[in-house]
Amino acid sequence: MNVRLRRRTLGTALAAATATAVLAALPAGAVGASKPLNYRITVTNLTPSDLTPIAVVAHDRRTTVWRTGRRASPGLAELAKDGGTSRLLSEARGKPGVRRTISAPRVAPRRSTTFRLRTTTASRRLTLATMLVCTNDGFTGVSSRALPLRKNGKPGRATWTVSAYDAGAERNTESRSHVPCLGAHGVGISTRSSVKRHPGVSGRGDLRPATHGWGKNAARITIRPG
Repeated sequence: MNVRLRRRTLGTALAAATATAVLAALPAGAVGASKPLNYRITVTNLTPSDLTPIAVVAHDRRTTVWRTGRRASPGLAELAKDGGTSRLLSEARGKPGVRRTISAPRVAPRRSTTFRLRTTTASRRLTLATMLVCTNDGFTGVSSRALPLRKNGKPGRATWTVSAYDAGAERNTESRSHVPCLGAHGVGISTRSSVKRHPGVSGRGDLRPATHGWGKNAARITIRPG
């Protein structure tokens, strides 16, 4: 074997060893074909307000459906003001990296609902949003949260407690003329602010903190293999 051929063989061996080391360092599910994942998700309402049907999106890390500090999309604004999921889910389906969109059932005060979500190891980010009916444009949920994965690449378990958010799309009058749980729909005073933590019920209008308010968290989300 001449010197040039020996060097070429050595270089090939080193490259193969480096590639093997890189592959070994990658997390489960990151190499090769994407694997199916099935989860059972329970949303527990921690407030005295109904939660509307839940917009659920499974996607990869490229996608953002909503985020604090940004303006609400028309679909998120519609959900936060009146509880409709169709426009937000339609927006999500138009984004790259979205694997699945579903609308899960509404949740009564202090009750839970459970649904199943099918996705893959390549698309295990969860975005979820549901309106607090006794607010002007309050909602709760998670944005691009990684679904749990065990070391063997199979679905894991997790429990998250989540806050309430203000969509910044409607003035918080707390008035029976504008709040859905008091009989008003689609008649709020529009604003153009960014999504932020909800300040809670102040009592400035017809809502009462003792009756309609909530504590630090608005919902609990429990993830299990399913």
